[in-house]
Amino acid sequence: MRVSGRIPRYAAALALGLGLLGAATVAGAQTSEMASRKTVLAEQRFEGYVWLDPDGQPLPFQSDEAIEEFLRTATVESIEKIPTGVTRPKKVLLTLNGARAHAAFKYVEEKKKNVNQVIAGKRHTFREWRDSHIYDVAAYHLDRLLELDRVPPAAPRKIKRTQGSLKIWIEGSINDKTRRDRELEPPDVFRWNQQRQIMHVFDNLVANRDSNLGNTLIDGNWRLWFIDCGRCFGTTEALLYPESIAYCERGLWQVLQNLDEAKLRERLDPYLTRYEIDALLVRRDKVVERIQTLIDELGEERVLFDLRPPSVRAPWAVE
Repeated sequence: MRVSGRIPRYAAALALGLGLLGAATVAGAQTSEMASRKTVLAEQRFEGYVWLDPDGQPLPFQSDEAIEEFLRTATVESIEKIPTGVTRPKKVLLTLNGARAHAAFKYVEEKKKNVNQVIAGKRHTFREWRDSHIYDVAAYHLDRLLELDRVPPAAPRKIKRTQGSLKIWIEGSINDKTRRDRELEPPDVFRWNQQRQIMHVFDNLVANRDSNLGNTLIDGNWRLWFIDCGRCFGTTEALLYPESIAYCERGLWQVLQNLDEAKLRERLDPYLTRYEIDALLVRRDKVVERIQTLIDELGEERVLFDLRPPSVRAPWAVE
């Protein structure tokens, strides 16, 4: 028998509270599951690496888009000098909605005319020589077009009235100079050399005028990351290290041949001039020609390779 059509106020409040608690529990479980799924996707893209906070814990966001937004909008908590780098970059601690992460802030903007520079034993004259923080952002977007996933996400950012760019910090990594100073040899030399070949192709594409041991980072899975691209791009059409290209990763070869010019121009237009993009496309054609010549002479089986997966953790790895 129905006593009343009305539910007492306390009973309604209790029911609502239980409902909200249940909803919150479900929402919390879903959020945790989504974060876990994002971490797994990041591990797949970066061969085991995930973006970490200063304590070595995975960030609650892992997608490129989320990291870009974080770099653009997070609050600057602290700034400290980085002891290496001629352009005096800064290490910045960012916070947003409880998430904390380090980033590198670069703000160099230097232009010169008719600069002579010896690169790989050859003298080059650069009519338009530029060192710019925005090239780091351009390198990141080009890297994603090439499907390499070896340049950390970067975004333009003004800090204390200084225009520059922020690049997410790769926690638990060392640069190649430190590796050599510590006499640490790669456990899989074959895979290491494969990664170096990918880097050689990239350096030629972006006309990297400052390719050195300090501009390559190695994470805990012995994976190479390309950083500090401030002296890349420009209007030179020459390949700066053509002889360094001896092999090519199979997937990269396919992307290079089928690179969509319209898509590339649209993606890089905010960061490079039309002349810089034109020069990049000329260098792309020369890289393709170089690799095709090697294939014609030696055969695909001796030139193209499939990258070996990582197998051994590095001694400096964050556990």
